[in-house]
Amino acid sequence: MYNIGDWVYAVSDQILVIGYVENVSISRDLIFITKVANYVKGQPVWMTPARKTCPLNSVSQMDLTLEKEDWDGLIDLSIFMEDKEWFEQLTERMLLDA
Repeated sequence: MYNIGDWVYAVSDQILVIGYVENVSISRDLIFITKVANYVKGQPVWMTPARKTCPLNSVSQMDLTLEKEDWDGLIDLSIFMEDKEWFEQLTERMLLDA
């Protein structure tokens, strides 16, 4: 299952794209992403972020893991910004990634 904020690959208009999940509609079998890159000749070409709707079966989750130091840095940043929601999301994801 996909979570909001997950980085994904998707096939859109027969082009492989990179984006992150904005929302998922299981009942409509759709995923709403913000695409940030298209693959051209096997290389990502970064673009202005754009919203895109794709069938769920055209999406696969990117295998992203962070080093402990990266999690620590992001958590420190969330504390500095006094963003309690982001802090809680980061600590939860860090524990899942461990």
